[in-house]
Amino acid sequence: MFHFQDDKALALEIASSIAAQVSAKVLRENRKSLSVNKITRVLEKAFVQASAYQAAQRMGFVRRSLFANAFQWALKEQAYPQDFVVMATEGLLVAISAKPAPKPAPKPVTPPRGNTS
Repeated sequence: MFHFQDDKALALEIASSIAAQVSAKVLRENRKSLSVNKITRVLEKAFVQASAYQAAQRMGFVRRSLFANAFQWALKEQAYPQDFVVMATEGLLVAISAKPAPKPAPKPVTPPRGNTS
């Protein structure tokens, strides 16, 4: 019923994945040496993973909040700059809060034209 530990584990895994690809030290000390495109790709990949988890688990408000909080604290514990932590957490929240795109309505079936004998 409650999957809080699973949620927290995935949030920590996503934060670790970001840490493996974008160094907190470099981000703090020499931010200009990092490519904006690389940081964007890494974060988007993390957000897609979180969004897929949300689609599968259908986390409610409380679970989403706990998930985002665990993610935020994991980034803080890895000594990322505060502005990066806030931006990454906001992006994660948007990704897991977005409603799935509605399925397209089926096209109406039209009878074939021709002779009606």
